[in-house]
Amino acid sequence: MGQSYDIEISREDGRWLIRIPEIDATTYAMRRTTVGAAARECIATRTGIPIGYIAVRVSN
Repeated sequence: MGQSYDIEISREDGRWLIRIPEIDATTYAMRRTTVGAAARECIATRTGIPIGYIAVRVSN
């Protein structure tokens, strides 16, 4: 069983700002297609949860 996180994204200075409210973290991605991977990597680093067990959902 995995852990799911809602993330918020916006454009800032030519890159994607990713907010992860549940763990009070932010990170960046250069491409929209890499937002999910960047968010999961940040969450894994901060929480210790293996990256393969993390799912993210963009919330508006």
